[in-house]
Amino acid sequence: MVKLWVNKWLIIFLRIARAIMDFAVIYISFYLGYKIYFLDTPRVCALFQAELSPNLYYIPVAERHYLTIALGVGIITIIVYAFLNLYKEDTSILHVKEYKNVIIGYVISAILFLAIYYVYFTYLGKDVQTKLFSRRIFSFASMLSIPGILLTRTLFNKIQHWLHSQGIGAKRVIIYGAGEAGRLIARRLSEFPAFGMYVVGFIDDNPDLTGTSIIFNRAKRLSLNVIGTGDNLKQYITKYAADEVIVAMPSGTTEKIVGIMNYCAENNIRYRFVPNVYELSIQRTVTRNIAGIPMISVRSTSRQYIFLFLKRIFDFVISFILLIVFSPILLLISLMIRLDSKGNPIFVQTRIGLKGKPFSILKFRTLKSDTNKYEVNPISGNDNRITKVGKWLRKTSLDELPQLINVFLGSMSLVGPRPEMPFIVETYTKLQRERLRVKPGITGLWQLSADRSIAIHENMDYDLYYVHEQSFLLDIVILAQTFIFAFRGI
Repeated sequence: MVKLWVNKWLIIFLRIARAIMDFAVIYISFYLGYKIYFLDTPRVCALFQAELSPNLYYIPVAERHYLTIALGVGIITIIVYAFLNLYKEDTSILHVKEYKNVIIGYVISAILFLAIYYVYFTYLGKDVQTKLFSRRIFSFASMLSIPGILLTRTLFNKIQHWLHSQGIGAKRVIIYGAGEAGRLIARRLSEFPAFGMYVVGFIDDNPDLTGTSIIFNRAKRLSLNVIGTGDNLKQYITKYAADEVIVAMPSGTTEKIVGIMNYCAENNIRYRFVPNVYELSIQRTVTRNIAGIPMISVRSTSRQYIFLFLKRIFDFVISFILLIVFSPILLLISLMIRLDSKGNPIFVQTRIGLKGKPFSILKFRTLKSDTNKYEVNPISGNDNRITKVGKWLRKTSLDELPQLINVFLGSMSLVGPRPEMPFIVETYTKLQRERLRVKPGITGLWQLSADRSIAIHENMDYDLYYVHEQSFLLDIVILAQTFIFAFRGI
């Protein structure tokens, strides 16, 4: 009971702390926005006040006025964020839904505030209104607020993730089923502590597995023990102080699943279960509640022609600008590769792109020139095929820079699933071929995940998520996180 009470109040405290941080960022951003605009504050403020009618003695000085505006924007933003559930734990992949809603929510808040502000001050007159309010200051403050909120939330998520990974403020969970579904759930919960679930072990009806260790994350060599069978489920709930059970047996019989659910209900054990559609196409399913009845359907992936048109324009413009800006760096890296090892500094390889069409991908060469270009990529920086310069290029992801040419020419996009080699695509299942519905990209969710050391074709979840959730805001979030990730590796 004490643990549950502590966790409950910790969750409340963290939600309040998020709201306070958001408000503080907005307030500071408006102060900085004012200072940026009025670089010579005393002189400009004197001129600012001199232009106002002397009869309007109750109007605050400019700086205090903008801090009052910050107060209003901050309060409205917190209310809007609360409606968007931004003070509850986000369980989307890499918090992309949270970061998208942060941007959308702030835009809504700014529009609401401006509407209220102009209506309220109409009686003061247009001339005074104009002198009291500067669109540029408001724009400066907003340009600082959005990245500021995103940055503080990222740092806050890191702290919260660490607490949850230590079992602090997280529910203790037992996974019933040590098969593929159970291992995937364990991996996801370890990668995304935002779910607030801490797995204490597996339970499996196969008695031969009891006492064994099951690896659920090969990249990090993470494992969990099978603590027993379902016959003594209540005993293990008490022994390991578990809060609930996740039944991960999607291929189990209906009788078996219902039996486990009835057992949990009779013994007051909280439970969740993975539906038996999991092994079919769980990445494409969506659950809706219709008249109180939960229904699972397969979502359709429609072609968003306006989005695709704007995405192509964005790719073309940004890749053109970056190629010009990075041209000295491209030349310098090419020279470094030539000095480090023999061979062409540019690596060319056939990959499979949109709709299964092959194209030539460009990269900086990071392996020795005599390496077979279609060998399996190194998964460790200690691979003896990697050159000295190649290790640095791979660590910073600068080996991907020549792909800006692919983006400029239209065979790739800035954001999208990574393109695979032809012989791997030939082995794709029908579900895996879903990733060929969109143009491949330089960066994507898989590259930002903890599973990037695992082969792409062995972990499609991130790419399939992007295929069905793609949007312009999602692309911006991925590009921003890619920049931070690459900068961290320099």
